[in-house]
Amino acid sequence: MNGIKVDKSFLEKGQARLYRKKSIDIFARQINQTFWVESKEGNHQGKEKDYLLQDIKGELYIYDKEIFEEIYILTNP
Repeated sequence: MNGIKVDKSFLEKGQARLYRKKSIDIFARQINQTFWVESKEGNHQGKEKDYLLQDIKGELYIYDKEIFEEIYILTNP
């Protein structure tokens, strides 16, 4: 392989900077049964309690419940 081999210590040498993800509003809905959705990458299956998301370009994605709830907050209850 070309290039240098890196690991997490590469970020601990005082050269790394802190970044935050840009805030992007998305539409999402938790689905209480197994489901599937078509996307540009093909068909994907979601589990019960997973979330269906639509991004600003209109693409559909499935997010695992635990991951979704760690990343996103409800902005309009």
